[in-house]
Amino acid sequence: MTDVLYVHPARHAVDAGYQDLGFYFLMPVGVIGLANMLRQQGHHVRGINYPAELLRDRSFKLKPWLREQQGAHLVMVDLHWFEHAFGAISVARACREVLPDARIVLGGFTASVYASEILQSFPEVDFIIRGDAELPLARLAAALAHPHPNLSTIPNLSYRENDRVIENVRTYCATSAELDALDFVTLDFLEHADWYRTLQFEPTNLTREMSGLRGHWLCIGRGCLFDCAFCGGGKESHRLLAGREQVTLRSVARVVEDIARLAHQGVDQVAFNLDPAIFEESYWRALFAGLRQRNVRIGIYNEHFQLPTLEFVREFAETADIARSEIALTLLSGSERVRRNNGKFFSNKRLYPVLDALAQAGIPLYVYFSFNLPGEDERSFRETLRLAEEIARMYPPHLLKMINQAHTIDPCCPISREPGRFAVQVTLRRFKDYYAYCQKTLAFGPDEVSPWQERGFTWRARPDDALESMIRQWNAFCSRQRFLCFRVPQSW
Repeated sequence: MTDVLYVHPARHAVDAGYQDLGFYFLMPVGVIGLANMLRQQGHHVRGINYPAELLRDRSFKLKPWLREQQGAHLVMVDLHWFEHAFGAISVARACREVLPDARIVLGGFTASVYASEILQSFPEVDFIIRGDAELPLARLAAALAHPHPNLSTIPNLSYRENDRVIENVRTYCATSAELDALDFVTLDFLEHADWYRTLQFEPTNLTREMSGLRGHWLCIGRGCLFDCAFCGGGKESHRLLAGREQVTLRSVARVVEDIARLAHQGVDQVAFNLDPAIFEESYWRALFAGLRQRNVRIGIYNEHFQLPTLEFVREFAETADIARSEIALTLLSGSERVRRNNGKFFSNKRLYPVLDALAQAGIPLYVYFSFNLPGEDERSFRETLRLAEEIARMYPPHLLKMINQAHTIDPCCPISREPGRFAVQVTLRRFKDYYAYCQKTLAFGPDEVSPWQERGFTWRARPDDALESMIRQWNAFCSRQRFLCFRVPQSW
């Protein structure tokens, strides 16, 4: 009988029906390791990815599925990304209704930032684990097997006692050896795991018409070397929320073994949760060499946090199954000033040789810009359009995708922590702000405020129509292109 459940929430409310927006179906990569850790310790774990189930079957209802899980004494719900603020609480509420004897634990970065507020405001949540969860979750699951569990010794745990929120000291931070001991590959605890893997495949222009290809997001470590303005997963956030003073990398041998297992299981593409190119050259060279030595030829999706070196591009091209691979470059802006102020430290001069190397190798490329970050104005946006035009001229159109998106600030990101530094006013401060933001944006209608104007911060000095002008210019650019260029969406 199942004693531990895992539910990945949708962005919207439980059993609200299928909504063709904001599903955020990717599960945090750490959840797989946690579920398999509990299984190794003797627990029977069953999981469901609620938005993935809705994509598979629009008539799916979560509550009837929960009713089949009688006997579960612990339910794990991830609240890592703020976009699940509304949906995660809705899942917790549904679990309390259907499984009144089960205890509900939340975890992830957003839950860690707002642990005390969530426990004070939402009685359907029993526990929150702040920061890394491996040891705390193992101890919590073991403690709940007893009628009167002692929670005071569980590190990183927040809970209620006599209507008072208790926050145990956060002393646990996973080591490389502890991450190496986890299984981040096995998915058979998850309902329709094979279907979920088809959703994880990042389609390139060469393969976007194919169906049934499978992907897997793989944990290769935790932490970051950088602190991008809009990102809540940067170096300082890891220090504040998890006590992590440096990046915790898994060993090359374990990562290679995991990728070999995935390839053996028929997975077509592996995506890394961190960018190996930002680490020591010896790390990624050993990673690629290890895959070649094992004769593992698999698609690789890699989102570069900065700009890769030419050597990295060559190693990538020599190792990966290029037809099922993709490189993503987050350029943010054509203006080097705007790019640098928001955490990306490379020039356009350095960019062009990398683009040329990627094109020569035939590597599908996904270019990300942003039109609403601090410092972006009409003048710098013209630099963005010039750079986008230059990339369009030099890169093979059948290998290129491009998007210009609006960012909503993450909890604990630099913009949120230091609004004065970025000359903005922050409007998303508390958990209830994010909860209301998610609820509101789900209900946007065509006659309401434009969705890109609800992003958690406003500029202290910029014309009100600046964003609208940038969007018109970008959409006009998109309409002229032969490659896959995404217009700014009119909805969430």
